[in-house]
Amino acid sequence: MTLKHLFQPLRVGTMEIANRIMMPGMAAGMVLDDDGEAAPAMLGYYLERARNRPGMMGIGAAAVVPSRLPRSNPIALDDDRHIPSLAAFVEAVHRHDTKFGIQLWDGGNQAGTMEQLSPSGVPANARAAVDTTGAAPTLKVLTLDDIREVVGHYAAGAVRCAKAGFDFVEIHAGHGYLISNFLSPYFNRRTDHYGGSFENRTRFLVEILREVRARVADRVVVGLKINGDDFIGDEGWTLADACRLAPVLQREGADYLSVSAGVMGAPRLTVPPLYEKQGCFADLAAEIRKHVTIPVATVGRIKDPLMADELVRDGTADIVCMGRAMIADPELVEKARGGRIADIRPCLAECRGCIDQQMRTIMRGERITSSCIVNPRVSRELECADIAGEKKDRPKRVLVVGAGCAGLEAARRAAFSGHHVVLCERRGWIGGQLRFAAMMPGRGEIGDIVPWYERQLAQLGVELRLNRTADPALLSDLRPDVVIVATGSRPAVPQALLGPILDAPGIEIVTADDLLEQRMIAGDNVLILGGDQIGMEIADYLADGRRRVAVAETAAHFAPKLALNDRWYLIGRTIEKQVKRVKNVRALALQAAGEIELVTTEGRETLPVIDTIVLANERRPERGFAETARAAGCETHVIGDAADMMSEDSGTIFANIAQAYDVARRL
Repeated sequence: MTLKHLFQPLRVGTMEIANRIMMPGMAAGMVLDDDGEAAPAMLGYYLERARNRPGMMGIGAAAVVPSRLPRSNPIALDDDRHIPSLAAFVEAVHRHDTKFGIQLWDGGNQAGTMEQLSPSGVPANARAAVDTTGAAPTLKVLTLDDIREVVGHYAAGAVRCAKAGFDFVEIHAGHGYLISNFLSPYFNRRTDHYGGSFENRTRFLVEILREVRARVADRVVVGLKINGDDFIGDEGWTLADACRLAPVLQREGADYLSVSAGVMGAPRLTVPPLYEKQGCFADLAAEIRKHVTIPVATVGRIKDPLMADELVRDGTADIVCMGRAMIADPELVEKARGGRIADIRPCLAECRGCIDQQMRTIMRGERITSSCIVNPRVSRELECADIAGEKKDRPKRVLVVGAGCAGLEAARRAAFSGHHVVLCERRGWIGGQLRFAAMMPGRGEIGDIVPWYERQLAQLGVELRLNRTADPALLSDLRPDVVIVATGSRPAVPQALLGPILDAPGIEIVTADDLLEQRMIAGDNVLILGGDQIGMEIADYLADGRRRVAVAETAAHFAPKLALNDRWYLIGRTIEKQVKRVKNVRALALQAAGEIELVTTEGRETLPVIDTIVLANERRPERGFAETARAAGCETHVIGDAADMMSEDSGTIFANIAQAYDVARRL
């Protein structure tokens, strides 16, 4: 089998680009049972997307090397006993018109296990796994005998995939995993014939490809995922190396190459957040494609089928991988075929639900779970079967108060079921905090979900009332059966922390919301109280080169509610802008000369004269209307910030949309 058998002909300029879209192997949807095999929820995740007929789709990171230690992740290809369950999985997916594959993988020094394989014992640039005591993983340096054995494990895994009926296997040689460790001179310090020169460092991968190709012959397509660049400088794997490797892999029998980038701890991440441009790795694929005649796939922040179409038409790539975009909207491919581009629920590349959720579970040694900030059904497709109009024969009158992300989702989902929904918003526009979040530098795509909601509400017949404050008269007018209160939260004044500064002359104190909604101009010397996501984003917003900005945070960490990938970029941006960050702040004191002293658990820090203080720490739920609704006898639900500002995920798009969805679907 060759790759040409995987595709229908591409008709350039039409939405037949759908046949060149690949849902790449990702850990999203990886739900395993007690035997380490795919649970029904995992099958539900894949079938939801397979029925929309992407050209290719794959399971990510399947372990080929047996582990002598307990392993909760990922799905395994290390024993023949896994073949029956894999075959059943493949058979179910093949009922739909798509080609199905799986990645052959070992995590190397980025595996989520306490024992990791390594060419030289060089650890990852950032910790990939810890146990409950915080101990570092053990790195096992491979001997020559070990290398031969691991090569055999990759080949045996490929044979099992062929027996299970997969259409293709993809050897994962990127992202800082085991094969990538061998390729990179930074991680590969060996002095034998598997280290040193380019030929030696690539030998491990070439031997794996040869052995896989020999064992499976033409029964399955054999592709490879490689890094176009590690992004750690000349001592790492570079684009020049990748261009040199690509024709070697073609000669050795590779059917296609998928080009990605990055390793753990690099300045640019493998799963790029919204701070990276869309299609951020496409230039790497385009350059590598010049050196081979086999198909080349590109990946990296591609969420728009129109961009995918352009990338194929202009010769950048032959295949376009759209992973997180298809997590956000499983129907992306079918909507693209039908030209319904505006109905595609956009991926916001705010990684809290997908990669961040996965990493948090891996770091805790738990089974992988994943979700999506705009699609709470991810990994719950079987549990949450959405049926349009299922309640239309017994509809309720539903009043939703507040059109932030929670209110928008509640109104959408309730109307989807067939209920009669009125959505009231005190402002003249919808979106709430989403609008403010989209004002932050590099985070404009957060606002992409607002017009999508607006379109969905209009299609579903939701009555939208703007500039309408909820009051008893509204209840008398509408007589709702159900009231959903999504009135959000407001910044609070931390009087105990501010102390005498509240009355200090010459210092303007503003809330984060007022600063953004009223487009206020802050002074030249700004102190932001609160270093979680809002405070750090506002620091990035205000630190424009003219201002001196400091952030005071009472906790020990900055922006813990942000996804790890987002936080990596945001912290880096504030460092570049010379934002001063002070943690563990217990009090503020005003000095005689007008300076502000930050009292911390470690001591005291004095700031220059401050002319503006932005309150971005404490917030208080606004839920007063809930009591009014209950007193009127309405079934009442409080969601979003109005319900919770104290838990780990409170105040996030991720938590608020998920809660709104669950409340509305149960009506």
